[in-house]
Amino acid sequence: MSRASRPGHPRPTAVIAIAPDERSAEIVIEGQRQVVTGSVPKETRRAALDVATGYAARIGQPVLIDARDSNGYWNLVATPDGVVQAADRIPPTSAPAPAAAQPPVPTGRSDRGRRGLLIAGAAVLAVVLLGGAGITVWNLLPGDDPAAQTTTTEAQVLGHPAPPGYADTVEFAEALAPGSQPGVSRDGDLLAFMGPDERLTLFDASGERLWSAALPAAAAEFLGPPRFVDYDGARAVVMETTGTLWFWPVEGGEHTSITLPEDASTQYVGSSALVRSGDDALVPTGGELEPVEVDGGAAPMLAEGTEVLTAVRTGAWTWVDTAGEATEVSAVRPDNAGDMDSVVTALREYVVIRWEPLRGEGAVLAFHDSRDGTVVGAAEIDPDDLEDVRHRSGPIGTGIVSYGPVVLDPETGGTAVVPGFEPQMAVGSTVFGQLGGASAAVDAAGEVRRPDPASAQPAGLLGANAIVVHEDHLYAIPSQ
Repeated sequence: MSRASRPGHPRPTAVIAIAPDERSAEIVIEGQRQVVTGSVPKETRRAALDVATGYAARIGQPVLIDARDSNGYWNLVATPDGVVQAADRIPPTSAPAPAAAQPPVPTGRSDRGRRGLLIAGAAVLAVVLLGGAGITVWNLLPGDDPAAQTTTTEAQVLGHPAPPGYADTVEFAEALAPGSQPGVSRDGDLLAFMGPDERLTLFDASGERLWSAALPAAAAEFLGPPRFVDYDGARAVVMETTGTLWFWPVEGGEHTSITLPEDASTQYVGSSALVRSGDDALVPTGGELEPVEVDGGAAPMLAEGTEVLTAVRTGAWTWVDTAGEATEVSAVRPDNAGDMDSVVTALREYVVIRWEPLRGEGAVLAFHDSRDGTVVGAAEIDPDDLEDVRHRSGPIGTGIVSYGPVVLDPETGGTAVVPGFEPQMAVGSTVFGQLGGASAAVDAAGEVRRPDPASAQPAGLLGANAIVVHEDHLYAIPSQ
């Protein structure tokens, strides 16, 4: 079947009809009807345009848009790279836009001049349609200097409470595949997400689209959000379905895949993926899973590149690579600690160890550099406060680190203890989690702030903006 939706036009056409209350919109492409909704008019418009740009990306060619709302009718073009612009054509006379009535044209002006005015009107109407949605719209007057081109600038309001420390204005927003979550790199320079068009998209810290790729399976089949890992010496986005790991190079290019054993579980605690299958530890490399030898009594904790950190309950830990090369690391005893009680866990650059106190009762929880064993920070703590801490809990950001109730500033080594705090996500200099059955935000000094119960916990920090998710949309919001 031809992709042309309208006689006389070789390109497919999307028909967008915005409801009078601007809370929903109907999109029809190639006879397929879809309805989108938004909590605010701008969100509805953005969602409708996302459908058109997603279709354009999927078929690899521009899509014409016939858009209507209670204010009028106009023509746009959605390109495969996600840009929406005014179409260089005259709106049909059967559905003129309100601005179609032009001032009288002086005698002798050419038809080309009249057409230029109409094109300018279409460009203005495109800005009206998109109003604040954050999509670039170019003024299409013939001969325009690119430096004089304009974009929409009206700020979009979040529409629901922002987490503590962040404003309720939106730098940009994107629709997500239903029920999915975005992934933000630990360094805050990249954002990956699955859209409703069944594509994986990568943004940089400024919110610019770097690339978009078709998913090799339905979005609902992927387990968890996209994650950023080191793979064969380069950065990659990894996603997992039952039985398969999928890798996309951050620099762009075709995805590759690795089949997982039936009993495998994948951990993303380190900078690389660690696959555990029975007693085996494996790391993805060269399109395969390579085993790493783990000594009896030791447990694999995390992977960095093709190295795996293995540890026993007490004593030194060992880095082992796929070639069998091993490096042993001994922990430096904290000043206020006695004997080692146990290695608790390993989290990115840190090995967390529980020590007996030098004097009296209690415990010392210390964060050690995983490569040289030095103490990054330590805190005296009541052992009861560690009883219910999940073994793998520990948001590890670049500005703040947390294991259970202990919060660490890695720059200064300062620690704070917030009894009962259950950390979930480190964003900038704040750890978000639960305290006493309610949401809480804790800083490195241990100060607790209570978010609005209706606010969303950030999914990460992209550049200077927190990424929050609400009703299958992600929003980038600035700090206050």
